[in-house]
Amino acid sequence: MPVGVLPAAFGGLTVLHATAHRVVSALRSLGSLLPRSPERRHDAERTILPRRTDFTRTYPTVGITPSRLLSFLQAADVGHPQLQFELFAEMLQKWPRLAAVEATRRLALTGLEWEFSSATEQTDNEDARTAAKHAADYCRQTLAGIDHLHEVLDHLANAIGYGIAVAELVWEESRLVDVVPVPYSRLVADPHEPWRLRVLTDDEPSLGVALDEHRTKWIVHRPRATPGRQFDAGLLRASALLYLAQNLSFKDWLVFSQIAGMPVRVAQYDPGTPEDDREALLQMLEQLGTDAVAVLGKNVDLKFIEAARTGTQPYGAIQDYCNTEITILWLGQHLTTDVRSTGSRAAAEIHDRVREDLLVDDIADEGQTVRRDVLTPLVRARFGDQVPVPRFRRSLVQSVDTKTLAETLAVAVNDLRLRVPQRWAHQALGIPEPQEQEAVLTTGAVS
Repeated sequence: MPVGVLPAAFGGLTVLHATAHRVVSALRSLGSLLPRSPERRHDAERTILPRRTDFTRTYPTVGITPSRLLSFLQAADVGHPQLQFELFAEMLQKWPRLAAVEATRRLALTGLEWEFSSATEQTDNEDARTAAKHAADYCRQTLAGIDHLHEVLDHLANAIGYGIAVAELVWEESRLVDVVPVPYSRLVADPHEPWRLRVLTDDEPSLGVALDEHRTKWIVHRPRATPGRQFDAGLLRASALLYLAQNLSFKDWLVFSQIAGMPVRVAQYDPGTPEDDREALLQMLEQLGTDAVAVLGKNVDLKFIEAARTGTQPYGAIQDYCNTEITILWLGQHLTTDVRSTGSRAAAEIHDRVREDLLVDDIADEGQTVRRDVLTPLVRARFGDQVPVPRFRRSLVQSVDTKTLAETLAVAVNDLRLRVPQRWAHQALGIPEPQEQEAVLTTGAVS
């Protein structure tokens, strides 16, 4: 039947239009890929709002096997990393060593003080230097007004393990008013262009919104990203393999510990014993392991075979191996967490300097992301394209021994005559600056 010819029973074009509208509405409610009509949003309206699916859990570590783990990783490779991310979250809850080293690596970064430095070295022009300083002050003032900025930076630091972290920038009349972490359950890859990252929203619950269409709207932190692959960076996948070995061996160890050292209980019965009696006898043998009490007939021959006192027990060795390897994976060493017969405090201090190399790299990755996705749109919206963008950086002075730093400052100031800013010296040594008319300590006296 031609589309334009309608029987009278259909009620004409009005019925057809209503039917088409219901069909389209139903498809959209099911999360279809049909484009939606554009809606005007207020600039300060958040795209990422809490929804029920953000709190839904599937517990992927329950009954984990190598084949199940492989299926989670393959799903992430085709653009659906939700199970992979949820797996890692559960791993942190179930493996204490992984939780400890992950927190050590992450807190080593987020525990440092952050600051802005103006990009004055890019120009010799005095006006440009002044503009760069104003830009740094503006960025500092703006981010200081974000109440939960520390939580956002913690979320970005999770990318060390997850491989990626995304946050939403909320703007109002070209001013940054809020930053919202994006739950990992919202991240997907474009099904047709897998190199494009998308975020699921209430308006686009199936396909999601493409982040590259609104570059000033999102922070995308991907340390050591793999070109062409969205969700296989970070330490998640290497940790998952070790978790699988640790989890399976730990289960076997628990089962073994329940029967280790117990004698083997053997009962012999006469031929022709009824099936019910044999099942009752087996149940009594099982209860002997805990109750040590049983009632048996005279025709039952009960024997106890002592278990061997020696033998190879690989479970502890496997646990030690997994704990050591996961520590090396995250910290670059293990003597700061395992000082046994193979290590010493001196060796641990040397290894701790190896760990600081990783910290320097984490600081550089974070600073690059914040400068690109936060400071650049801030400066461009307020000052235009000609003003240099300041740098975001962490101060490493907190990881230096205070006594060593004080001795270095004494040599730098007294012998080398270097000009050391007082504010930096107070911050580096952890000594607060004195308030007005406050008594201070001087050489040999209090003034």
